Amino acid sequence: MLIASLFEFILSIEPNIENVRVLYANVTGDLVLGGLFPVHRKGINGENCGAIQMEDGIQPLEAMLYTIERINKNPEILPGIQLGAVAFDTCDNPTYALDRVFYFIKVAILGAESSSVTIQVASVLALFPIPQISYMATSPFLSSKEKFPRFFRTVPSDVNQARAMLEVLRQFQWTYVSVVYTDSEYGDHGYEMLVSLATDYSICFSSPHRISKDRFKDDDYDFVVRTIAEKTDVKVVVLFAEKATTLRVLEAARRVDVGSRFVWLCSDAWPDHNDINCQQTTVLEGALAVQPLYAPLSGFDEYFTGLTLDHEQKNPWFPEFWQTYHNCVYVEEAKYFSSKKSGLINCRDPKLKIKRSNGYKQRRFLHFVRDAVYAVAYALHDMQKNVCGENWRGLCDKMRPPDEDIFFQYLTEVSFKDEAGNGFGFVDAVDGPPRYSILNYQRKVNGSYHWTVVGNYTLNEREQPILQLDRDKLRFRGEQATEFPTSSCSHPCGSNRIMVRRKEDPCCWTCQSCGLYRYKVDEQRCEDCILGTIPTENGTGCDPIPEEFVEYSNPWAIVAITIAVCGIGLTMFVCSVFWIYRETPMIKASGRELSFLLLLGAFGCFSMTFAVVAKPSVETCAIVRFGIGFCYTVCYAALTTKINRIHRIFNDPGRSPHKRRFTSPRSQLTIASMLILIEIVFDVSWLLKEQPAVEHSYSRRSANVRICRGSENGSYVIGLFYPFLLTVASTFYAIKTRKCPEGFNETRCIAFANYATIILWLAFVPLYLASTRNVIKVITLALSLSLNGLVQLICLFLPKVYVVLIKPEKNTRELVMARHAGSSYPTTPCTPITPELPSGLPFIIDRDRSKSLSFANHFRSDKISL
Repeated sequence: MLIASLFEFILSIEPNIENVRVLYANVTGDLVLGGLFPVHRKGINGENCGAIQMEDGIQPLEAMLYTIERINKNPEILPGIQLGAVAFDTCDNPTYALDRVFYFIKVAILGAESSSVTIQVASVLALFPIPQISYMATSPFLSSKEKFPRFFRTVPSDVNQARAMLEVLRQFQWTYVSVVYTDSEYGDHGYEMLVSLATDYSICFSSPHRISKDRFKDDDYDFVVRTIAEKTDVKVVVLFAEKATTLRVLEAARRVDVGSRFVWLCSDAWPDHNDINCQQTTVLEGALAVQPLYAPLSGFDEYFTGLTLDHEQKNPWFPEFWQTYHNCVYVEEAKYFSSKKSGLINCRDPKLKIKRSNGYKQRRFLHFVRDAVYAVAYALHDMQKNVCGENWRGLCDKMRPPDEDIFFQYLTEVSFKDEAGNGFGFVDAVDGPPRYSILNYQRKVNGSYHWTVVGNYTLNEREQPILQLDRDKLRFRGEQATEFPTSSCSHPCGSNRIMVRRKEDPCCWTCQSCGLYRYKVDEQRCEDCILGTIPTENGTGCDPIPEEFVEYSNPWAIVAITIAVCGIGLTMFVCSVFWIYRETPMIKASGRELSFLLLLGAFGCFSMTFAVVAKPSVETCAIVRFGIGFCYTVCYAALTTKINRIHRIFNDPGRSPHKRRFTSPRSQLTIASMLILIEIVFDVSWLLKEQPAVEHSYSRRSANVRICRGSENGSYVIGLFYPFLLTVASTFYAIKTRKCPEGFNETRCIAFANYATIILWLAFVPLYLASTRNVIKVITLALSLSLNGLVQLICLFLPKVYVVLIKPEKNTRELVMARHAGSSYPTTPCTPITPELPSGLPFIIDRDRSKSLSFANHFRSDKISL
């Protein structure tokens, strides 16, 4: 049914096809393989076909016929089955090739050669279940199984060719190159692959030019070459174009006289030396080319050189090839000329042979034709074994004809050894494995020019493509010139510098530093390091800045700790004195219990220095935030309670003889504890609401300061608000009790201590809040705490210690109870109050007898009796 439909389609588009004489090569066989070869060049001036191609046309066709002959002689492949062939000429013309396609009803079609022709043929064959295997089409467009479901090729895709070319550029360190490509499927896709992959190889293509094969004249080619030469400084030009375009570019370079400046690097469509005239050799010398892997087809040289004119029975174009190759004429043509006069050679002369000495050379890609034929043969062989039986010979009924879908599956999975002995299989069921040779166009000693294989791009043991170049074989211009020119617009920037592209040529750049606090993201972009980090030495990343914090070894920390240690020592000394002399009148009059509480607060102020200057941690941050307000509160809660008690005893407006309430030591400690409890509740609530944590401050871009949360914004000062109220209260009561007995009167000391504290706060708090340096904040806080403790000791305790230790004669009941000068209180040295008072209510009369008070019961009951 399919075959009938195909014939109807052919007849509908070619109604007079039977009247058209079409030449084709023919080999009779049981299963016939089709072939499409560019036996002739593409015609010009409207002609379909041009001159015969002796190497790129005839040789691949003969390679197919030769390979079929070898397979038919091999009893281990397709036993009992003879392969046949029918091959047509495409003239390297897509339109002409399509006409030839409609003659095929074959097992598979081999061809075509160029990508442009192959794509057109594959587009038509996609409508039919006929596999197509190309031996030279490399366009990546053909790898799409959606568009070309039954297309295969034995050569690798241009994706691999582009990688091979870019790898060559990278090994020579050519980062600044130009590119010329054609407006065809081959050229467009090749250029797209080069550009898409160039960034991975650090290569930039400057001044790319797209050439229209059909519209460009010599002047257009000259303009392309002149533009590259005058507007860029490139030394390397990549050509991704077909053979005809390549030749015209070389000719334009010769006319413009810039050919010797460039190193040409071209794709697999690069012309052979036979296509290049003597004027183009100097332009081409030193060129490099990426060609499909060169592996001579064994036995083909003997086969091809042994052919005679009798071969035209299989190859109808062979007589034309023979005539062109030997530059001879046939007998029917020679009768019009006198061979002796004209010097013409008779093509029927039996002495004429194909030899290396008269120009024969095997084309390098013929092994790809061999692989294509063997792929079909081995697929059919596997199908024969599985469908017909292991030892079956010939075609069985199930293979008359072979099922297209089953054969396609075998072709997809086919595997065999290629001409070099390496395993062959279709990559992704479509492409051949990456196999390329790197060629160098060199001048030999005798003055001739030849392509020399200098390397290859193939898979290594790990199935990864790798480029191998033999540097000793490379030549640029001249026999000894092994050094190729450099082609780079700008030198690579350092690790911490980026490229800034020039507007006039984006491939060129100037190097610019990322700056002190920026790092290099890629070759063209910098980004800021986050706060607390600085660029690494190579500038490609950011490292944390070493943390800064006040260490114990810091000189200012040593000063603060020294003061704190001295303060602690002094506190312990005062505490010991008060304990030893706790029963003396002076110590009793000062309120022993509250004095010890006050000393405890001073000790806490000194001790806080160690937590303040320690390395910030969650624990130390909590201690500092809690301790600042707590230590001050302990001091001023004790002082406020103490002075309030004296005020209530000695400033009784009703002069009541009854005991004053809440004046006992236990009551005083309870009151002080309640005042302290308020601060504790506040501090604990604060810690729970805003939990202590370690943060980093960036007061300077180069700083990474380790601090406690809240220390930078001054929130620590909140904890001093309550102690400040207690300071004001104690100052107020101190003023109110300024005229009480001398032993109880601490107005001047308390006032001086409070004034000093306020002065310290006025000096240190603004300094703490305004400073941006962590060390100043820490030392300020530590010193303010220590100085507060020293003020308490010096103003409130050292005078008493002085009396107790140095002036013990003043540590008596009489002097302690002596009336203060200007006091309105009745206590005098001549009217002392003693513990042994009469049972009646004793009265003390003041000097002007205007007032009288009974204090004895108060002193006795309040345990102030001295």
